[in-house]
Amino acid sequence: MYNLLFLACFTLGGWLAYSGFENGRQARVAAGLATLAATALFFGLLSFWGEMLWFEAVGYSQRFWTMVAVRLGMVALGAIVAGLLVWGGVRWVGRGQRLLVWAAILAGILGGGVWGLRAWDESLLWVTGEATGVSEPILGLDAGFYLFALPLLGQLHTLLWLIAIIVIGIHGVLLWQQAERGRPDWGRALVLAFGLAFLLAFGHILDLFHLLFSDWGVVNGPGWTDEHIRRPAYLLMAVITPLLAALPLFSVFRRRVAPLDRSRSPHLVAGGIAWIGIGAVWILLLGATPRLIQWLVVEPNEITFERPYIANNIAFTRRGFDLEKVEQKAFSVGDQFTRSQAEDNEGVLSEVRLWDPRALDSVFRQFQEIRLYYQFEDVDIDRYQLGDDYRQVMISARELELGNLPAQSQTFVNRRFKYTHGYGAVMTPVSEFTPSGLPRMLVKDIPPQSVHPKLQIEDPQIYYGELTTDPAVANSKEREFDYPSGEQNVYIQYPGEGGVAMRNLWRKFVFGWMFDGTRLLLSTYPRPDSRMMFHRQITDRLNTLAPFLKYDADPYVTIIDGRLKWIVDAYTRSSFYPYSEVFSSREFIQVRDRTGQLSGSVAGYLSGANYVRNSVKAVVDAYDGSADLYVFEEDDPLINAWWRAFPDLFKPGTEMPDSVRAHVRYPEGFLLTQGLVYAKYHMEDPEVFYNQEDLWVRATEKYYGNVQPVEPYYIMWKRPGSDRKEFVLILPFTPKNRQVMIGWIAGLSDGKDYGRFIAYQFPKETRVLGPQQVETKIDQDPQLSGQLTLWDQRGSRVIRGNVLAIPIDQTLLYVEPIYLQAETAAYPELRLVTLMHGDTLSYAESFEEALEGLFKGGVRDVPGAAPGGELAERAARAGQVFERYLQLQGQGRFEEAARQLRELRRLLQSMAGEATGAADGETPGN
Repeated sequence: MYNLLFLACFTLGGWLAYSGFENGRQARVAAGLATLAATALFFGLLSFWGEMLWFEAVGYSQRFWTMVAVRLGMVALGAIVAGLLVWGGVRWVGRGQRLLVWAAILAGILGGGVWGLRAWDESLLWVTGEATGVSEPILGLDAGFYLFALPLLGQLHTLLWLIAIIVIGIHGVLLWQQAERGRPDWGRALVLAFGLAFLLAFGHILDLFHLLFSDWGVVNGPGWTDEHIRRPAYLLMAVITPLLAALPLFSVFRRRVAPLDRSRSPHLVAGGIAWIGIGAVWILLLGATPRLIQWLVVEPNEITFERPYIANNIAFTRRGFDLEKVEQKAFSVGDQFTRSQAEDNEGVLSEVRLWDPRALDSVFRQFQEIRLYYQFEDVDIDRYQLGDDYRQVMISARELELGNLPAQSQTFVNRRFKYTHGYGAVMTPVSEFTPSGLPRMLVKDIPPQSVHPKLQIEDPQIYYGELTTDPAVANSKEREFDYPSGEQNVYIQYPGEGGVAMRNLWRKFVFGWMFDGTRLLLSTYPRPDSRMMFHRQITDRLNTLAPFLKYDADPYVTIIDGRLKWIVDAYTRSSFYPYSEVFSSREFIQVRDRTGQLSGSVAGYLSGANYVRNSVKAVVDAYDGSADLYVFEEDDPLINAWWRAFPDLFKPGTEMPDSVRAHVRYPEGFLLTQGLVYAKYHMEDPEVFYNQEDLWVRATEKYYGNVQPVEPYYIMWKRPGSDRKEFVLILPFTPKNRQVMIGWIAGLSDGKDYGRFIAYQFPKETRVLGPQQVETKIDQDPQLSGQLTLWDQRGSRVIRGNVLAIPIDQTLLYVEPIYLQAETAAYPELRLVTLMHGDTLSYAESFEEALEGLFKGGVRDVPGAAPGGELAERAARAGQVFERYLQLQGQGRFEEAARQLRELRRLLQSMAGEATGAADGETPGN
């Protein structure tokens, strides 16, 4: 219908214009052209109107109109400037060329308008940007010039080239016509060439500034050759180019050079000589001389010449990636790990993550998706204060995936009106299992059942999430499917404020044009109070609000005040920070296997940047889609510039509710980016840096049977000297081409310590096992490796999870869970926990048993391979746990006592033949 209406209006306008032109009736021609213009404007503005309604509904209409005004202003400015400059360049073309002149002016206006539409952000940042207070050492300019002014100057240079091409093209056509008549006006060509020389000189001035991003030397940024040879060369070229181009304009010069080629016009000869001279000088000053100096002078004595420039690059790269705040500390690894240390760190050890995200995702999908149309996109790690317990948990949102509906159910009504939302979430502690190796659930099932009041979900519907890519109409005459209940379904009429109110026929017409056409327009299901929901995918939603930010690839869901809320980390980034190294998402690590090298891409959304800040935390409500953007880096000049441009879009981080702030975490992608830069730029001595004497790489591990780099992982940790555990993100490193650990970095997440970046380095004379070496130790244990091989041969698949290096006081404890998955099963179960300290290896069915074995010098307890006295050993262990429980109760340490009680329950269930697990029907339990 929309297409027919558009075609009818367009046909009517075309017919009116054509018939009026044929009959000489100007009024009809005008009416036809007006109809065509009105048709294009009407249908072109329908989507614009729908987006305006969306911004009003989410409370950011000022942001919308500011963006519209800026873009329209830049389009108008670009069109006017380009049009006037093109007019000034072609107005003296001559009589009889009006069509050509107007074509050139129109091309200039269109090109300038497109340029303005593309350059709106650089222009806006130039207006709102301010000095940073940091000056680069070569030209002495503030870094703000490079962040805010230089990008716009580059865009202006592009616009001038566009105008020059149009003007030269028109004059080229004219010269060609004149040459055919034997009377070319070469003097005009010389004037155009002179103007082109100024454009080239402007480019050389910009090249001077771009020296701050030079890659000629050993590091990014200007080196000795750049400063002493190329810098004066660019200045000379900026002066010489217009001077040489001006020579042919003087008759004296033309007369002098005319005898060199009497067969050609003196203008042409003089112009050719001038531009040959410009090319020769360019080759000499910017081509041959710098390369020869670099080759013959600098490279033979490189460290002597480049030392101060390497120091500049180190300093500015550390600023660019916020590594100036790194707290570098020594970590003296002790060889003792005692029972008393374990008891003092019981709160940390009880929160060691034994569930691997990939394994847990399989369990969630098997037991908690409930219906085929639900899907868990990924598993997120967070922490919650549950009474006196500070628990590390794993959580996943149960979203609706319309693509999982059967083909016969993929109808318009189902996709738009009935299946509109996901439902609830699941949560489990990182370290607790049922006797059958499945997770103990804190939140589970439909409707959600929670074991703690703080985890109650009052509004479990997920209208906005990671998988909600389709629009939906909520609160329509067609009841929405809410959740399944046995053989029946429960339905709902959405009572919330998410989306745009349908309200009237005009809005229905607009949304029909934007999404489903005639089907939505003619549908009787929408009501005036129905809500049209679009931009429901959270990253798309935030990109629509703030397209100038980069968003983390891992949004995570939280349960806050009875609602499901998504938290998304957002970054400001630039490739114009002076002297800073450009981040490459490509990573290469040498390994000792058949491949010899690992390669991959990390944090691609930050690739190419040399300045990055995690400046914004975005919070999106899964029920009504409300979005808040909180600024956490108020010292970041980029976010401050955007904040000044859109003052209603951002809020100070101090205004974030405490209940939300408790779930802010150091983002994995940012720590990984900083870590890869720090792996090289922890070397602050220029000579050490030049020789790459202490280059780090990410540690590697064998994960799911494949060797891969260790990903950053969250742990509970007590910093040395601290009496409380906290939620941190850590990443271990090894020296290049070696597997021993050299150090690790940590990003803190809790309270006032949020954002702190600590780098721990081990003494070089101390051998500290890396995760890959721990894997090797496990493989070399004859009893364990034999049992794993036996399991593999019995039709099951052995899955080895992440190797976690857990700092405990001044030592490291290594943990690796091992899962077993039958060929006919869709999910794995925990079968072993391996612990290692120093060279002592212990493994058992539970973390507590493996830890106890570690204190006994490495006791091995493999299911199916244990001696007959296993039951007695477990009974003795249960007695120890019960005594410890009574001791903790008497000391008032109730949180730790509760954990001992849970361990006692697990041991008793195991001794009773896992009776509880059987009664639960092999499902995850409480």
